[in-house]
Parts: sequence; C-alpha cells; structure tokens
Amino acid sequence: MVRMLFVVISLLFFSSCYVTRAYRHRNFYLKDLEKFDAVPLNAPASSFYFRQGALSPDMTAFIDSNLTNSYTYAFLVIRNDSILYEKYFDNLSDKTLMPSFSVAKSFVATLVKMAQEEGVIKSLQDPITAYLPFLLKNDPRFANITLQHLLDMRSGIRSRENYGDPFSDVLKLGFTKNIWGRLKHLRVEKAPGEHEYKSVNTQLLALIVEKATGKKIQDYLVQKIWQPLGMETTASWNIDSKAHQVARAFCCINASARDFAKLGRLYLNKGNWNGHQLISANWITGTVHADTMARYGGYKNQWWGGQRSEYFTDSAEAAVFAQKHSSARIFTYTPKNSGTPYFGVRKNNAPYYAEGILGQFVFVEPEKNLVIVRLGHYWNNHSFKTESFLHRVARGL
Repeated sequence: MVRMLFVVISLLFFSSCYVTRAYRHRNFYLKDLEKFDAVPLNAPASSFYFRQGALSPDMTAFIDSNLTNSYTYAFLVIRNDSILYEKYFDNLSDKTLMPSFSVAKSFVATLVKMAQEEGVIKSLQDPITAYLPFLLKNDPRFANITLQHLLDMRSGIRSRENYGDPFSDVLKLGFTKNIWGRLKHLRVEKAPGEHEYKSVNTQLLALIVEKATGKKIQDYLVQKIWQPLGMETTASWNIDSKAHQVARAFCCINASARDFAKLGRLYLNKGNWNGHQLISANWITGTVHADTMARYGGYKNQWWGGQRSEYFTDSAEAAVFAQKHSSARIFTYTPKNSGTPYFGVRKNNAPYYAEGILGQFVFVEPEKNLVIVRLGHYWNNHSFKTESFLHRVARGL
C-alpha cells in the first residue's frame, strides 16, 4: 500500500516535468515534432537548388534494396551539385521538416567559428568564463575550460549522457522547460582534456555565441547560414518553452533533407559558397582532415571522422584502389587472431560527417565531391551498419 501511494505521488509530482515528457516521447516519431515548442528559421527570398542527375541502374537498385524497411525517412546522394538519388518514405517529401538531433551540433560549431572570425569572440582559447562569468560561482575550475575544449568535447564538465536513464542530464536538457535553470547548477567533474561526448558542451557554446553577438542563436543561424546558403524551406529549432525561448542547441534543428545537405556542401567547398567565403578554409581543413581526426580520436569541432582506411586481401586490388585516391599509401596489417595479412590503403582525404542519435547523417566524401544525407529512425539493416552503408555507397560512385 505504501509503495502504491509512493508511485501515485511520484506520478502526480512529475506530471508536468521533463520526466513525463521524456517517457512519453522515449521512442520519438516524426509526428512528435508538432508537440514541441519551436521558433522558425526563415528561408530567404532566393534559394539555392541542386541540379538533377541520375545514378546507374545497378547503384540505384543497390540503394533501394538496402533502404527497404530500414526506418529511413529520406536518403539523398549529391555529387558535383547534382542530385543523383533522392527518395522519401511514408508519404514524406523534399519539403518535410525532419529532426537533426546531434547534426545540429555541427551547425553550432560553425556559428562559433563565424562569431570568432567576426571578432565578437576573441579567441577559441578564451576561458568560457570570459563569456559566462556566472559559472565561476558554481566552481572556480570553470576558468580552466576553453571554448576549444567545448568544441572538442573535452571540457571535464559533470553531465550524464545516458539516454536510457530518465534522470540523466542530457534528458533534462532535452525536455526541461527552463534550460537556463539547468545550466546554473553545472559543476566541473575533472580537469579538461579527455574526450567525453556531452551535449551540455554544445548548449554552452550556443550560449557563448549569444553573449558575444547579442543575438539569439536561432537568429544568428538565420543570418550567417540559413539565408546565405539559400535554404529552400523555412525550418524550425526547438526551444525549451515559449516563456524562455532558449534553443535546444545541442539538437533539434528540423529541416528538409536538401537543406541539411547544404551544410555538407559548405564544408566540401572549404567554406566557400558560390564565390563568398563564409568561413575560413583553414578552419574546415583543420577540422575534417584525416590526420586531424586521427590526432583527436575521430572527433573534432563537433564533426566525426569517417573510415580512413580500406582493407584488401589482395595486394593488387589494394594498389588499384590506391591509384584512384590522391596521397593514399598502402600498408600491411595482420590481425593477432589470424596469420592472414591484409593490405590497407590509408587516405588523407577521408570522409567525415555530422551525426544524430537516430541515424541522421550529413556525410561528406571530399575525394568524390559527394554529400549523402540520411534521415530517419534507428537504422534497421542487418547487412550494413549506417556508416558502413554510406561508405559503401560512396565507394560505388
């Protein structure tokens, strides 16, 4: 009886808080987007459109067969600014707004650099307390954390990134109606330097951009990215509540597949958009180059490094593959549990990508001038993992 009373009281207590919302949307379906507060990201009067192209019948059939029943909403393959493959499922279209989840982190990181190049952020080596002094009241060790630590997920801030725990910090950020209230209680767990993926880092980066620019992160995104890149649709960014208007910056940009692809195109073209340098080429190269990704364990400036090496059992096949890739080199690898040697080919211009928790990808293959976008729910394909499938598609083009 006592236990039942506790459950009833708990349900009443949490009926209007993030725990109930987190449980209600634990599986998250596309229709759930309508149930969250959001602000618009207005499309410009003039949009940029990719050209139309086509894949070979064999490649089209390969992609079609692997997307069937894979819980994919949209799949888009763009090469040399031409859409070679575009398919939508469940009555969706090229105008449907679809969630990005952590793909949004790559947008926020881009805005941080843009603000630094604009001069309102002095340096990425600045302590975050130069912009968020309130954190010093929580813990003086916040003064040791730089913007670059946040960008690389190496801050040492205490925050639990456990999506299976309804009381974890990431779900509090994701479902609270007062993000500011959560950030005011942050603490430092350890000295910065070790890579630990925590969404609170991106949320703080957005707040720093707001403090530096005097603009809401959503307005700065429209000014610096949405309008200049000629987005086709008015998108949205989820906020904590209509009362506070704080964007859930670590996730929750909702846009069309074609517009997500334009962030990939910006990076593919080293920050140049149709003759206008929107962000420095050095930043792009310093973020996504394979050597950089290798030094940082596959994660740099809120982007992920893709598979750098291809492996072959035949040295001749490896040599042929290496000839097709600039600056590639061959090496030999023999697994400990097998005496059979493999011939690896390491590429300097390896793919890289922005990724969201349910299998959202903006995947860039620089050697082939290629951008692939996959949006949907958890990937359901027993033949390939999501990233492996994207690599396989890129390899076949």
